[in-house]
Amino acid sequence: MKKIIITLLITAVLPVSVSEGQVMPVCSIVEELPPAPKSIDTVLENYVMGVVAGEMPVNFPYEALKAQAVSARTYAVRAKKEYPNIEYGNIDQAYVTVDRMKKMWGKNFDKNYDKIKSVVQATAGEILVYNNEPILAVFCSTTNGHTEECENVWTQDIPYLTSVESEGEEFSPYYSETREIKKSSLKALLGAESIIITKKTDAGYVSEVKCGNRTYTGNKIKNALGLKSTSFEITDKGNSIAITTKGYGHGVGMSQYGACYMANNGHTYREILEHYYKGAVIA
Repeated sequence: MKKIIITLLITAVLPVSVSEGQVMPVCSIVEELPPAPKSIDTVLENYVMGVVAGEMPVNFPYEALKAQAVSARTYAVRAKKEYPNIEYGNIDQAYVTVDRMKKMWGKNFDKNYDKIKSVVQATAGEILVYNNEPILAVFCSTTNGHTEECENVWTQDIPYLTSVESEGEEFSPYYSETREIKKSSLKALLGAESIIITKKTDAGYVSEVKCGNRTYTGNKIKNALGLKSTSFEITDKGNSIAITTKGYGHGVGMSQYGACYMANNGHTYREILEHYYKGAVIA
């Protein structure tokens, strides 16, 4: 059962990009490069650098990037424990190579690379544990204002992946999106021209809908219609329906834009991780 859910969770994590004119405030203060701890796994740390560069915008504040580094490292360590022969590059996180970083950042490569190196080095060797085991450190781009219970997404009740409030999500460029779908297209996809939301979770994510005489999960509708989130509302527009989503991703674990908001409001990476992964500790 563990192997099955690991696969599901890994593939669900989505990379984040930042659009021009983003309203989220960011920090650009350069920190001094801390000394590297002794006896670290340099292969792992280099991998974490590639994941942080691929998973979170480099202009996010240091404390958010540090939280991302610890999450990414924890995810990799857990995967290695579950599958000892797996190569880091085959773990399904959004890892990018140095060559790719150079293409992404161009003339800003040196500055950005040093920033990523500093946050990874500042947290080198740190992972999140629960009951002395590395946690399943999943994360998503943006939530609807609350993270979702793991059990509602992947049917496993994991105590450190419980629903928590996530402030500042409205600053994310992915917070809200409205799509209009013709009812004829809806019928071809789902066998009916209407969708009625019949059940939501406590965190506000759709768990069940009715399409004609058929019942589907919110996740089924999300995948079938290519929605960014299972937190959505539906408006009948006559010959079409409008679906407004809030958030981007599965909604479980750490919200990257929520972490950015917390960092910009003075919270440390440890406080960010403690908020999103309840009961987990850094080891």
